[in-house]
Amino acid sequence: MALTVRGFRALGHEASLVCWPSTHRQDPQGRPVLLISPEKAQSPGWWQQQKPDAVLLGLWTMPKYDPIRAAALSATPKVVERCDSDGLRLPACGHKMFFRNQIVAAWDRAKPGQKVLAALRAAGKCVATEAASPWLRRRLAQTLQKVPFFLAETPLATERLRSLAETLLVDPKRFCQIPHPIDTDIFRWPTPGSPKHRRIVSVGRWEARQKDWPLLRSTLQIFLDQHPDYEAMVFGSGTPSASPHRRLLLAGLASPEKIAECLQGSQILFFSSRYESFLLAGAEALCSGCSVVGPQEVVSSGYFASLCGGDPPSRRRPMDLAHALHLESRQWLESSRDPLTIASRAAGEFSYARVAKSIVSLFQAIEGSPR
Repeated sequence: MALTVRGFRALGHEASLVCWPSTHRQDPQGRPVLLISPEKAQSPGWWQQQKPDAVLLGLWTMPKYDPIRAAALSATPKVVERCDSDGLRLPACGHKMFFRNQIVAAWDRAKPGQKVLAALRAAGKCVATEAASPWLRRRLAQTLQKVPFFLAETPLATERLRSLAETLLVDPKRFCQIPHPIDTDIFRWPTPGSPKHRRIVSVGRWEARQKDWPLLRSTLQIFLDQHPDYEAMVFGSGTPSASPHRRLLLAGLASPEKIAECLQGSQILFFSSRYESFLLAGAEALCSGCSVVGPQEVVSSGYFASLCGGDPPSRRRPMDLAHALHLESRQWLESSRDPLTIASRAAGEFSYARVAKSIVSLFQAIEGSPR
């Protein structure tokens, strides 16, 4: 949300980031944010006191936040909400995928020693969700009727949510595809003619089951054994102390500037996630002139491939993903990938000013006179 606020300001609008006190106290430009309690966020009086022209909510279509929606709408009709960005709030994406992702998420959030219990609880919650599905769907339909527009971050998520909306007798046009903004001041193509090395980059919290370090390691080992002219660099926590391959470099935690510099000199970003809401690293890589390769289960896979001219995403098996990396490396070898074109296309899609402008256009489309 902070980048979107920066985008609003870049367009000349006065904008503030509203969040709980547990978040940091300043936005990226050093201006103070509005720190409020959940109770105050549910107060129509507080929202009316702010006299907003428009409000962008980050409540992810969760019905439990209906009091906040009502309070914001009491101050202005121009309310837009970011929604569950991978379309998985209910098992609209498929029961197997829904169950798996809920269990993986619970495993990652649990404390050490409690992960198995957390996974079992998540499985029970999934069964309960299925049993209560008729009631939950009605409850969700009521929530979706409250806000004029919802934002999904990828075409596939938008398609899933529109399909779900139709089954709930909600206007599917309420769902609009507007991507997550990227800091294109940092992640960008630096200068024409900058060299692109035969290097694959991966970024993640590798202790998280969601990111699937075993799949990443196996895939890169297969690819590097077949391509002695390539190296791979992995950023992030949770990797082993020793690299499993002599040309697989474990870079650990690094600043965004350091990662951007590496991406600007690399050809491909590879990810192995079991699921992602958007995959920020993929969009950042595109803005840096890289192509992106990863498994098809991630909702942004096909979207990112289309922006870089990449091949269709592959099944999440090491041999299949290694073959996908091979096909993409051939594209670079044959000069079929132009990093400047990739970066320009991605910046036009993901820049925070562009994203903010798209949201402003939705505010303008909502009936009701501006304050």
